[in-house]
Amino acid sequence: MPARGKILLTVIILGVVGFGVFRWWDKIAPQSKPQTQSVNVDEIKKAVQAAKTVPDEIPLLIGTNVATLVDRSGIPAVSGVSDYSKKQKDGKPIVEFPINIWPGWAPIIVANAGLEPSDQSIFAKKYGFYVNLSIVDDPVKARDLFASGQSHVLWGTLDMIALFAPELVKDSRTVPVVAQQIDWSSGGDGIVARGEIRSINDFRMQGGKRKKVVLAQNSPSHYLIMSLLVDAGIDPGDIDFRWAADAPSAAKIFVQDNTFDAFVGWSPDIYVVTEKLKGTRLVVTTSTANHLIADVWAVRNDFYRDHPEVVSGLVKGIFEGMDMVRKDPKNAARALAMAYKLPEEDCLKMIGADGGVTEGDAHLTNYRENAKFFLDPFNPANFDVVWNSASTIYKSLGTIGASVPVSKVKAGTVLGAMSEAYKDVRDLSQPTFKPDAMMKLSAEAGAGQVLTKAVIIAFEPNKSTLNAEYDNTIPGTLEEIGKLAGKFGNAYIIIEGNTDASRKGIVPTDLVRQLSYDRADSVRRSIMDKYKFDPNKFKVVGNGWDNPLPGCTDPSNSDHNKKNRRVEVKVFPLETGN
Repeated sequence: MPARGKILLTVIILGVVGFGVFRWWDKIAPQSKPQTQSVNVDEIKKAVQAAKTVPDEIPLLIGTNVATLVDRSGIPAVSGVSDYSKKQKDGKPIVEFPINIWPGWAPIIVANAGLEPSDQSIFAKKYGFYVNLSIVDDPVKARDLFASGQSHVLWGTLDMIALFAPELVKDSRTVPVVAQQIDWSSGGDGIVARGEIRSINDFRMQGGKRKKVVLAQNSPSHYLIMSLLVDAGIDPGDIDFRWAADAPSAAKIFVQDNTFDAFVGWSPDIYVVTEKLKGTRLVVTTSTANHLIADVWAVRNDFYRDHPEVVSGLVKGIFEGMDMVRKDPKNAARALAMAYKLPEEDCLKMIGADGGVTEGDAHLTNYRENAKFFLDPFNPANFDVVWNSASTIYKSLGTIGASVPVSKVKAGTVLGAMSEAYKDVRDLSQPTFKPDAMMKLSAEAGAGQVLTKAVIIAFEPNKSTLNAEYDNTIPGTLEEIGKLAGKFGNAYIIIEGNTDASRKGIVPTDLVRQLSYDRADSVRRSIMDKYKFDPNKFKVVGNGWDNPLPGCTDPSNSDHNKKNRRVEVKVFPLETGN
């Protein structure tokens, strides 16, 4: 999540002059003294000298803070809890709705006819209340305004809400109730690497050396890379994480210090660096992992209880705003430019020329997509999946002590009551998968590959049917694969079947390869039956015994054989097959 509602203004110099937008989490990790390491002094001098002699064509990114490393820190405690504000205008309630600089808020800005409470607002004209929008980029400040009752709404990404929820639920008044998703981050976040790192799997420790990665801690950047490392089967403890004060600082540190293997950040840094700095590349962005970072808003529980009609009106008004943005993206860009005090052309790039369908930093989510997110239990990238994933990751990091149950924060009944009114709205998030695209992908060579997930599924001897009685881990494993495919909505998925070589020389090679194909295909069919993906999203490959794991090539070793009897799930960006 900057990613996840979180962009700060930045200036890019040395040949690239303009304004960029950065996501919000630069304020959540308080700055402190740079970390120190016990290293050879001569090596430090060499590193400093190397940083001073970077070629002119490399962009030196300038963020809002000095680009320094900071110590690991936690989330500040909530300061002050009180009842919510009851301000009115002309006898109508005023909803205090802070937002941050992010294109996902274009619909509410357009629907509200600007930031101020207005009689021209859809909310005032159709739903009987006013909305006061204010720019609050600092997420901790936004949280404290929410807790103190000065605002009724808390903006954020769903993983950010999961991060704040354990503190907020301590008082029943400030339980964050999430009623609507405004967008999916779609290209706004990503991982940039240098050297030999070309996929997430390349972050695996080699020769006892850990990959060195800089990012803003406890942020959407943190959640992004942690989630992907877990998918690739890499222990995050095997990564040498270093913490920057904010995402712009992470990008600048990466550029100036070539001892870093990667940084995690957001637009425009991830694109500027890979364009200008030789030897770097985008490993993955949320244009491919487009169902990972969800921007949402939450309302206070006491306000939700007292004014359900206002919450419903907010949801409907924002949906109307989405239609307005898509009908006239240029007008929406003008509204954003006035609200954010940014150049209009930059705001149009943020929104996208098609109004946040396939272009821009965010994909705006209409009613049908919200219904899938909140109400569809078979959606592998639904509210529950994202919430539980974020809660698990932050709990494992020690950032939160306990997770908050989904049922305490998800208000699906608000959308459920609107099903008839929006019955004709169609899902605009589905990409087009070409039937012949998989023929262009080289799964074996890994060209363009983002990630490989290896799973062990035990089949009965010489059979390709999935039997949960034979292997009771099969349902959970299929769910893992389904969630991975859902997370990478804009990606092709290759499912490869592999066998051990214990019968090599006895059983014909073609029969073994066919068996491995049939086993992989049974996995594909089971996932399709449950999650209803586009069939063109998947391809099945049978490797037989021709693709043993590195270091597991002895057919007389039972442990090697067990590891080689596996299915590998490989992720390729949508554009790779086009």
